[in-house]
Amino acid sequence: MIKKMLTIGLCFLLVLVPLSGCNSKVENKNYEQAIATARTEIWNALSAGSSSCATVAIMDNGKVVYEEGFGMRDREKALPVISSTQFNIGSISKIFTTAAVLQLCEAKKLDLDKPVVDFMPEFTMQDSRYKDITVKMLINHSSALPGTYIYNGSVSEKGSTYIEGFMKYLAASNLKGDPGKISVYCNDGFTLAEALIEQISGQSYSDYLDKNIFSKADMKNTSCSFKKGNNDVAKKYSNEDGKAYPLEFVNIMGSAGISSTAVDLCKFSQALLTNKIMSKESFAEFSSPQYASETVPSGTPITSYGLGWDMVSVADFEPQGIKVLCKSGVTLEFTSQLYVLPKENLSVALSIAGSADTAKVATKITQALLEGKGIVRKSDEALKLPPKNATITDEILGFAGFYGTASNIVKVEFDQKNNTLIYNTFNNGKFVAAGAFPYKEDGFFYVPSGMRIALKESFGKKLFVVYLQKTDSCIVDGESLEALNNTVDASKFIEKQWIVINLSSFDFGTITANSGVISELPGYIYIGLEGSYWLEGSYTIYKLKDENTAEMVLPYSRDLLEPKIIEKNGKNVLTVLGFTLMDTADASVIQTGEKISINSDNQNECRLFDKDGIFKGTLPNAGRIVIFSPDLKVQYDSLMNGDKEVSVSQGSYVVFVGKSGDIFEFKYTY
Repeated sequence: MIKKMLTIGLCFLLVLVPLSGCNSKVENKNYEQAIATARTEIWNALSAGSSSCATVAIMDNGKVVYEEGFGMRDREKALPVISSTQFNIGSISKIFTTAAVLQLCEAKKLDLDKPVVDFMPEFTMQDSRYKDITVKMLINHSSALPGTYIYNGSVSEKGSTYIEGFMKYLAASNLKGDPGKISVYCNDGFTLAEALIEQISGQSYSDYLDKNIFSKADMKNTSCSFKKGNNDVAKKYSNEDGKAYPLEFVNIMGSAGISSTAVDLCKFSQALLTNKIMSKESFAEFSSPQYASETVPSGTPITSYGLGWDMVSVADFEPQGIKVLCKSGVTLEFTSQLYVLPKENLSVALSIAGSADTAKVATKITQALLEGKGIVRKSDEALKLPPKNATITDEILGFAGFYGTASNIVKVEFDQKNNTLIYNTFNNGKFVAAGAFPYKEDGFFYVPSGMRIALKESFGKKLFVVYLQKTDSCIVDGESLEALNNTVDASKFIEKQWIVINLSSFDFGTITANSGVISELPGYIYIGLEGSYWLEGSYTIYKLKDENTAEMVLPYSRDLLEPKIIEKNGKNVLTVLGFTLMDTADASVIQTGEKISINSDNQNECRLFDKDGIFKGTLPNAGRIVIFSPDLKVQYDSLMNGDKEVSVSQGSYVVFVGKSGDIFEFKYTY
């Protein structure tokens, strides 16, 4: 987390195209500032080159006062974004799942405070604590489920057995902590809630939402995945060759699978505020803080979870006395944001095909809207002198050591001469200094990005806590790791590289891994993941359970897994999140003229390039070829990049994906 805060700051020529039938004229000067801000910020996001097109809408007291589309939804046909153009809204889907759960509670078919197993007896896990997971814990992120089951989660073809695979995955899984204690973002909870909705309602998730939510809110352009046969959808385009990526269908439906428009999201907000979706009492429950008691050691969480909401009060607006409900959404191809202001009866929604800081955009639009309407005055807060540097106390020096986070392993040291915290991150087998942060008289270490770091002992653990600069809002970024008296043989994990061998022809997700040990932390292994869903250079630590298995030890971290080595066809393979990965040391060198055939188990075939060269494969029907660089990053994927000739380097790997009996022919020159 802190690594991202340090490195992430808060091209095609695209033409701004008004939406068909949108408010191109400003009816009231109250909205001029917000509209100008929206256009500027969306334009900036598109001009950055990582986004293809966008849509934005503002609703005031049930009336759409502004809506606009930007760029082309289909460049080949020169079709602009219009008001009905669908975008994937990602995790904004969670508040729809939550709304369905609350409706079923109103109908006395569910109870938030009763265990899930009371309603869904077929739900089971290896960890007996699963019986303590209540319905509410699924939707306030405190279930302690591992994080995100992603196998075939985002695909290029509709139709899936994702839920069945997910339930089997849970049946073989453990929890990362005690249910109900810590709220940490968890997609798995909402996937289980989706299955629960289907179980209790006797309808498919899609049919339930169509009848009980979309229709009630007059959301004519919203559906679970893109509407069948609909060509009015936004496409994401490659920055490299300008070609459209395949349409993205998100099977992680209850967590991230809905497609919608900015206007429809505003309509949903209005339906909530006028009690068309749920009662006033249920909405109060929906929009009040619901995070678990040990989520932060003091203050309030930056992610002040309600039920389904990321925040029930966005920190930027709290000092102005404005409550803003917030839900963001990110998929592999889309980024979205929804802000709802219940008291002011305002909503702001936007979606972008591509990646962008939509929270920043929505915050600027909302601030401009509030100022334009005269609800708040433009802030002219005087600059305050920062706290003075101070001497690090002996108590704080005791927090030196190792900390585990979801994305890295951190070594905390102190420079007493300069009174700074030295923040070291693990990379390529060693710890590398990533920053030095001065200690101030208010008891915090200050980060240039505007964050503050505190080291606290709470809930029986030493915690690395990150605070916003001007408020008490914080997040636990890491927890201490102690060396274990563990003599388990870790040799099967040491200095290994792993590459996926059960990839499907339509799964956007790709995954590779490296594993090893850290000499200063005996008893643990680390897993470093690469692929569609992970940050580059991501490492997570796990405790060795036996020579083949490691277990989760970081209840404050999201998206964890349970690494396990099994034997397959006489070789050791690594299994994580439904994926099977082979040791790259077992990859045979590709031979010129050989034909690659897929065996009866449908396992992918992997080969090693031992020379620099040019490669061109012939794809069978529904076949796929993925080429990974020597450091296991995707270099080429026929699903995303099309069927073409590519250059390869010595030490790269090629994975052939197909069905039993498929034969791949190729040309490899060097």
